[in-house]
Amino acid sequence: MSDSALRDKILSIKELFTLPQTLMEVLRVTDSPQTSAYDLSRIILRDAPITARLLRMANSVMYGQQGRVNTVHQAVVLLGFRAVKSLVLSTAVYDVFAGEKDNAPFDFNRFWQHSLESAGIAQLLAGRIGYQPQEEAFVAGLLHDTGLLLMGRACPDAYQAFLSQADPAKDWCEAERDCFGIDHPEAGASLFSNWGLPEQLINAVARHHESPLRVDGPDADRLTLLVVLADRVAHHGIWPRAALTRTAVEDKHRIVSALGLRPLDLSLVDRWVSENLSAIASHLDIEVGSPAEILTRANQRLYELYQETEALLLESAGTSREELAKEILEAVCATFSHYINNASTSIMGHAELVQMAITRGVLADPDGRLTESMRMVESAVVNITAVLAEMKQLTRFDVISYHDRAQILNIEDKVKHRIDVLRPRI
Repeated sequence: MSDSALRDKILSIKELFTLPQTLMEVLRVTDSPQTSAYDLSRIILRDAPITARLLRMANSVMYGQQGRVNTVHQAVVLLGFRAVKSLVLSTAVYDVFAGEKDNAPFDFNRFWQHSLESAGIAQLLAGRIGYQPQEEAFVAGLLHDTGLLLMGRACPDAYQAFLSQADPAKDWCEAERDCFGIDHPEAGASLFSNWGLPEQLINAVARHHESPLRVDGPDADRLTLLVVLADRVAHHGIWPRAALTRTAVEDKHRIVSALGLRPLDLSLVDRWVSENLSAIASHLDIEVGSPAEILTRANQRLYELYQETEALLLESAGTSREELAKEILEAVCATFSHYINNASTSIMGHAELVQMAITRGVLADPDGRLTESMRMVESAVVNITAVLAEMKQLTRFDVISYHDRAQILNIEDKVKHRIDVLRPRI
């Protein structure tokens, strides 16, 4: 099939996907200044899954309520129209494509993990620069790659073959256009335009891979820049990750500067994602994979970092080895903090669920062994968290002998102190 025929097939298949009636009504009433919290509540109550998600979100730790919100009206008042609109839009789009999971030509969970990471990062950075509404940045980050789902649905075999032959050194969108006559940003933007979604969201989706991206002038809207940066900072999704280059680093910092961000702002990203990603995925009923899958990807990323380190050492003749070593150390620590914190958060959450089940009598634990095991799990997670926290604070290579001629970072005393501080919390 020719690329023009594939393009027509991809653009025509969007007609199969329509917005749920509840979302259409929510979008309509939230844009009206005459709408009250009761009006919005009545619409949401017609949809049981959205009602459950809304109450779960309102009672989450992120909003500090934990069981105090009992009605949809209370949730709407607490969260606000913008947050409710974002929640409904996000979950509705996920539900529209949820049936494609088993037939997707790529890892469905990994796709949504990257999407959720991008959403959280976009919202976090929006807060740092005073962009409002922040929920708009979350939705744009979550939905920026929706065109991939459309292409995968229209041409599953062709797209699977395309990914299996992917060249990380080649521009992704250019490769898609060569093969299909269209790229996933255009496909996603076309779908959202067909749905009548806001123009700013469509623009951000359409331009999130634009290269070189303009960072000044009238076309450089901040929502698009936030999504572009979040997509780059978030860890890789279904496309093979290209090796780090100086040009890519300079391009990222150009966007950071255009948004008025500081390096410190980006340093908050991994911590925020690790602390909130699992909770957000749970509230939205979005699957992002198991802790084992996350840790497997961490090992894969370690090997990739090793290769990139060799390449950077060869490239950077003008950079002192000490400066380069520090940059590499920061990259390695940030990468593993992201993955391992993600897995640790999931493990801790499951341990808490087991303890709650024991307390409520759902699980029998007459001799207390299960309870003790859960305490050991929590203690181990605290230890891991302390080690990662200390690694991220390192500014120099202070090493000690470990085994034979091997050396490890000398952080043992610092880790013990941090664990002593953290332990009273469990």
